Amino acid sequence: MKTIPHHSKLKASSHATFLDKPTPSAQLILFVILVLSMAATRYHHFSAVLHIADTSWAAFFLAGLYLRARWMFVALIGLAVVIDLAAVWTDGLGMTGCFSPAYPGLLLAYGALWGAGRLSRHSMRPNESAFTTILAVTGWLTLGVIAAFALSNLSFWAWSGHFADLSLGDYLQRVMGYLGHYMAATSLYVSLGLSVMMVAQTLTIRSSNLHTAH
Repeated sequence: MKTIPHHSKLKASSHATFLDKPTPSAQLILFVILVLSMAATRYHHFSAVLHIADTSWAAFFLAGLYLRARWMFVALIGLAVVIDLAAVWTDGLGMTGCFSPAYPGLLLAYGALWGAGRLSRHSMRPNESAFTTILAVTGWLTLGVIAAFALSNLSFWAWSGHFADLSLGDYLQRVMGYLGHYMAATSLYVSLGLSVMMVAQTLTIRSSNLHTAH
């Protein structure tokens, strides 16, 4: 009779650990997946051939949500910069606009997405329902995308040097139509990432309970 509560505690702790504090090996595996996804989709030649959207925004949100080591965030930022530099190197003048004085605004946008992921993780509770967790993640993701969109676009308008004769109101009218695309693509990738993590979580719990039963 004493093994029943012991198993219950084990299930709860396994759920909480994988949800809020993935093991170092799980974090490393996820980090590698995020790196590969950015490498495959951020450079427009690859993404155009594959007809898939850039995963960078989702990658930074998921990194904030699951990866505890800050060096991983720095590494993802470095990867984004390296890919952009490679694009300029291979495509020449056609991509030099990426490295205007407004470029740091794009890095701030990534920081906003990473921060939204961190806040989303801290808002999770081990015993809350899946519906409540999904609502919290959705809310923080929405705020993160809006913040990233604002930071990247407003900095580009203010400091890129391409819009000296264009008012902020006119600029916003031009770019606001793209917000829905960024929201949809980021949400799709984040949903895919969460689904993979949920499957991994379930398999981890079952494996742990199976080893305990034997």
